[in-house]
Amino acid sequence: MTSTTFSEEQKKRFRDDPEYFYKFRRMIEADGNNIHGVTIRGHDMQKGAKDAFSEAMQQRLKKKPEIFDKIKPGFSPGCRRLTPGPGFLEALCEDNVDFISDAITAIEPKGVRTAEGKLYEIDVLVCATGFHTASAPPFPVTGLNNSTLSAHWSKRADNYMSVATHNFPNLFMMLGPNSAIGSGSLTMMIESTGDYVVKCIRKIQKENIRSMTVKPARVRDFLRYTDAYFKSTVFTDECRSWYRTGEKITGLWPGSTLHCIETLRSPRWEDYDYEYIPSEDGEEINQLAWLGNGWSSNQTENGDTAWYLRDEFRNMPNSPLLEDNEYYKIRAFSQ
Repeated sequence: MTSTTFSEEQKKRFRDDPEYFYKFRRMIEADGNNIHGVTIRGHDMQKGAKDAFSEAMQQRLKKKPEIFDKIKPGFSPGCRRLTPGPGFLEALCEDNVDFISDAITAIEPKGVRTAEGKLYEIDVLVCATGFHTASAPPFPVTGLNNSTLSAHWSKRADNYMSVATHNFPNLFMMLGPNSAIGSGSLTMMIESTGDYVVKCIRKIQKENIRSMTVKPARVRDFLRYTDAYFKSTVFTDECRSWYRTGEKITGLWPGSTLHCIETLRSPRWEDYDYEYIPSEDGEEINQLAWLGNGWSSNQTENGDTAWYLRDEFRNMPNSPLLEDNEYYKIRAFSQ
């Protein structure tokens, strides 16, 4: 098993050698993004992971090999968050540990009683019940026609790109429904969501918009895509997971980390309905009033009035495809 403990020498090199630390960070990010195939049912990477996990479990349970057959999952790795943690399987093999797989039928003052009728006396009972992720926020959120988010999500957490839902103007979410990831960097997804929300706020401010609300049809389209995508993944195997609500996957983004970053990079403004702030005289506001007075801030604020000739802003188009250059090959963009 790879060590997750860094020596003082390693920590010092991270601090003192920026290039070394940069390469280390690149390695970690790339490794997480390169294993997306492990989430796809039937993928060679998924098959290899299944074999690797089985072999690792058997090795760690070699003192009591009979435990393996009782706890080996019937689903593929990744269907639920990968457990147990380091040291857990080894602890099951200790001489002072009894591994009991019978179902618990009752909790009594002195201990727990199993399906075979035997009472196991205990001093402490630890209940690892998990956590509930499918509910609306514990505080009230009210949308159009006095609808509440808790009622809106009573059956399923309907959403658009994990950032919005219909009937709730100006409500943008971070780490909302379908926003987590089964492999890859969640940090970059959070940052991409933040950038997306900031773009929406700037549009509202710039164009005198009172509210923007995602269209119900686009929410339906996103959920249709999401459901179709997850059919071919391990997340729909038979397992108990916080990723899902019933048969629907509501906790994860329908794709890879890089897929999410590319998707949220450029908002589809046509997917929203807009209400504009009326002018003071009651007339329909000019939606292009943000054009201002015809002057550029480069001219009025002592900026560079020939900035477009600087090397960093020159982008020579490729023929026949504009995006067929090194920059866009590295940072994919949906035209």
